[in-house]
Amino acid sequence: MARICIDARPAITARGTGIGNYTYQLAYFLSRLGAEHQYFLLWPDDGTPPLPFPSNVYYKPMTRKRRDEAVELPQWLEEAGIDLYHAPDNGLHAFTATSSRLVVTIHDIIPFVMPETVRRGYRRNFLEKVPEVAGQAHGIITVSQTAKRDINTILGVPEDKIHVIYPAPEAIFTPNRARRTQAWLHSHYDISTPYVLYSGGLNPRKNVGELIYAFAKARKYWDRERLLVIPGGISEYGQNLLALCRALSIEEKVIFPGFVPMEDLVIFYQGAELFVYPSLYEGFGLPPLEAMALGVPVISSPVPSVMEVACDAALVFNPEDTTALVTHLGQGLGDKKLREAIQTKGHRAVAPLSWENTARQTLEVYHGVLDIPDGR
Repeated sequence: MARICIDARPAITARGTGIGNYTYQLAYFLSRLGAEHQYFLLWPDDGTPPLPFPSNVYYKPMTRKRRDEAVELPQWLEEAGIDLYHAPDNGLHAFTATSSRLVVTIHDIIPFVMPETVRRGYRRNFLEKVPEVAGQAHGIITVSQTAKRDINTILGVPEDKIHVIYPAPEAIFTPNRARRTQAWLHSHYDISTPYVLYSGGLNPRKNVGELIYAFAKARKYWDRERLLVIPGGISEYGQNLLALCRALSIEEKVIFPGFVPMEDLVIFYQGAELFVYPSLYEGFGLPPLEAMALGVPVISSPVPSVMEVACDAALVFNPEDTTALVTHLGQGLGDKKLREAIQTKGHRAVAPLSWENTARQTLEVYHGVLDIPDGR
């Protein structure tokens, strides 16, 4: 039996983001695989109550203040006799000067690939720390073959140390037509017009401005009125998008409902005629698969989640080609047989993905790093 520590703090501090959701689901499903190992979850030291995980899970409050953490975390790993430490947030809270084996999940290396799209402080920290941690880690998990290629070529990490394990839509992304979606959206968000949906964050890399341009052009050819709905907290880039809508005279046709809880977001997906994902770059890109899991037709740029998992289950376009997106919007909304075909293919493509599978494959990586035969 090994003593395994996972930095689960992002499950609380970043819940709703890709890394936060990844951390929560991974910790939860690893703990459900049985009592083969003891799991220790690093937890915010602000009094946040532990989650109701199984009895083989223990919690260790830990600061995230960098100077204090740099002393306290390595010291605790040694004192607790931790055999393996897993840092799931790109290794930004990993420390190599301990006797514990180190596994790091690197979701992407966007600060190297598209540095202009990343906050300055985060970029500086990432560029300084991640190459060192990646070089010294005993195993690296990443979420796509695309990300593996980037880690190998840009960071110089040997391919045999990098393990691709796909994440999955959460269980909440299951079709449920029992709820009157249209009536609920009208009563809670005052949306009663058919709409196209984007979800996935607001920053320049997400390329939402291109979607707004295409929507403004495409709507002139539609046989009825439709909205474009864009959930998410309004950042500085979001303010630019609002200004763009005003400049295109479509400010009343593009709805920014702000931050939407996960439970509500599922209903937004289910009510959409189309889901569009125009991102310029992703390590994986889960939102298109979430839409597919709910039976929503998808138009997407060639992000890894689509090209590697569901290559024929979406209408794919060059994210810098507005005309192609305008054409796909028309096809996706106007061609009933095409819509039904990509809905069916999408649902079939994501069916094999599950967090239980992700956890099992992660445990195999742990065993390899610890030199424990699987099944022991």
